[in-house]
Amino acid sequence: MKPRFVALIILGGPVLLFALSGIRAVQLAREGDVPEAWRDLDCDGEISWAEWLRGGIDFRLRPSELLQGCQEIYAVKTGAPIVLRCESPPQCRLARDLIKK
Repeated sequence: MKPRFVALIILGGPVLLFALSGIRAVQLAREGDVPEAWRDLDCDGEISWAEWLRGGIDFRLRPSELLQGCQEIYAVKTGAPIVLRCESPPQCRLARDLIKK
């Protein structure tokens, strides 16, 4: 009985921690600054679960410096714009296509 209990502790502990961190990541993504409908980070028209999660945790919104009247979705760590969301078509624009090199 004792080896099974030790094995349960060794294997169950990391599984429990992984599950709890996954639940917390979803909670943080729900509370994120970027609206769920705007989390299409590659402008392909579909929001994958990874885009939804990252859009809520890793990115924020600010008024765009590249195009007037648009909102930038930018990376919190670098401050670099990723996607521009505009009211006029095209509504989703990748920032890398607008940044002059």
